[in-house]
Amino acid sequence: MLTEWYDRARELLPNLIVIAVILFLTIMAARRAQGFVYRLAERTQSPPEITDLLGRFARFGIVAFGALIVLDRLNLSGAVLSFVAGLGIAGIIIGFALQDIVKQFAAGMLLLMLRPFRVGDDVKIGEFEGRVVQVQLRATVLKTAGGDEVQIPNADVYSTAIVNTSRYDLRRHALGLALPPGAELGRTRAALL
Repeated sequence: MLTEWYDRARELLPNLIVIAVILFLTIMAARRAQGFVYRLAERTQSPPEITDLLGRFARFGIVAFGALIVLDRLNLSGAVLSFVAGLGIAGIIIGFALQDIVKQFAAGMLLLMLRPFRVGDDVKIGEFEGRVVQVQLRATVLKTAGGDEVQIPNADVYSTAIVNTSRYDLRRHALGLALPPGAELGRTRAALL
């Protein structure tokens, strides 16, 4: 009985060493990929929220790929195929169930990447006007002149015209002025200037 265990251990040892090397390389590659995303984001001046999210996606993707390779080395290729098929089906089901959340998340990602406004900008989005306090992955938060907080879903923000009144230093303002019929235009113009 002891010799049988010894023989099985000898047969499995090379495979276990290969699996350990694969796991080690997977962890190292995941860390490097996340670091690469951070360095790339520094060059493009991406918002920290996007950088962190993309770094996590890169790390998770490489770890998942390494786990699939390990399962294949353990001769669980049927389980690997079932797992991948299950991920596809689960992804479709979750996509339909969380369609609104995914839509808000995608719009939030696009707003953070495209940056039509920054935190502190004065904007008008649809019927709401105020200062941008925060851009979350689900909603954009404005503080109105009256002191109210407005949370606008990012999908609405992304699909609505945005007027950013603080993007440029110089702006032109038009003021309506009513003059009496007998007013002298030259003196009125000089007084206004």
